[in-house]
Amino acid sequence: MALVRLLQRLGQAVELAYVNHNLRGADSVTEEAWVRAFAEAQGLPLHVRRIEPHEWQRGLSRQAQARRIRYDWMQALLQARALQWAATAHNRDDLLETLLYRLVRSRSPLIWEPIPRRRGCWLRPLLPYSRAAIVAYLKRQGESYLLDVSNYWPAYLRNRLRWWVMPVLQALNPRLAEAWLFRMRLYRYYWQRLLKLYSRWREVYFRPMPFGVWIGCKVPWDLFQVELWRRWRFGWRLRQRLWQQLRSPQVGRICLFRAYLSVRTPSGIEIGPQALWTPHWAPLGLSPNPASYQWGLWTLETGWGQPSGEGVLVWDCDTLMFPLWVRLWRPGDRLQASRLKGASKKVSDIWPEMGWYGFLRRHAFVVEASDGRLVGLPGYDVAYGTQPSPSTRQTFYLRAKYGSPTSAEPSSS
Repeated sequence: MALVRLLQRLGQAVELAYVNHNLRGADSVTEEAWVRAFAEAQGLPLHVRRIEPHEWQRGLSRQAQARRIRYDWMQALLQARALQWAATAHNRDDLLETLLYRLVRSRSPLIWEPIPRRRGCWLRPLLPYSRAAIVAYLKRQGESYLLDVSNYWPAYLRNRLRWWVMPVLQALNPRLAEAWLFRMRLYRYYWQRLLKLYSRWREVYFRPMPFGVWIGCKVPWDLFQVELWRRWRFGWRLRQRLWQQLRSPQVGRICLFRAYLSVRTPSGIEIGPQALWTPHWAPLGLSPNPASYQWGLWTLETGWGQPSGEGVLVWDCDTLMFPLWVRLWRPGDRLQASRLKGASKKVSDIWPEMGWYGFLRRHAFVVEASDGRLVGLPGYDVAYGTQPSPSTRQTFYLRAKYGSPTSAEPSSS
């Protein structure tokens, strides 16, 4: 109510958004009716969202669900109404209680991060003021207001901290709020300086990949903790699992979580969707006509001539039988490579020579002639007897590029 009055006195056009969580029985009904009466008396547009019982998901925090539903609905409301800003009534007590809650329960590396006065289109004008000061203002103005009884239920940890712990701490140090707010301000300066260092490290130890992201094994522990929290909101246990995987010398060690998978490679860990760990891309037929293809995470280009560069295979056209087939490699595949003068070698033994591990090895392919012979491995070599020679009249090439970075990184949901 104080927030509404403040915005009105600043000359702002106000619309109200109210969520009835239907968790307090008759009190929920009374409160909604009271809000509707207030909006009607003030001539303010009112938008109401009721959360029905079937919308709550079992096993998840009601408070976390309620917050997500509220913000998702209000964000959609902003877009539908073409409104530029939204304001919430978070106050200084909320800020201090959030900090105390993090100190008790959270293992986030950003415990001292304050509730921002602005985040995107969301504003919190009352953040500098205490709850007591706001209530005193309403009483001086003769404004009516309601109290949410659930804010007094001891079942919630935040309420126990609010009513049982905070008064004790403030009795021990009457200037506790001032001390904590100073430390939060100091933290912001620390954080701004750390971000400059982290931005340089991030380029070295975190690289976007077609399948997701690569994290180098020499990444500093603090950067690892901060980045996994800031990027994906990974919890403490998952961060610990991934850190142990990163420190493990066991190449090939796998960690499964959500719909994603991480695998240890000699240079670090790779994280990407589980679906990309077992690709099922159908074989691709290549005709002798120059063309470009998108196959899985590969971009392929074929043509006549003998171009140079990485990932290019060049054959003597007279030695090929078209169509050529691009397919995922299989255990047991062998190549009689020209560099080995016809000697046969397992494809699975070639990938380590090329430094192909993890997702890249899973996505690696071979080129097979129509008679079933393997005639090439991208980035390695063509089959013995198919390589160009001084007497070659026409050459055919295949250039392969492992896709560009995608949005395959883990989400925070």
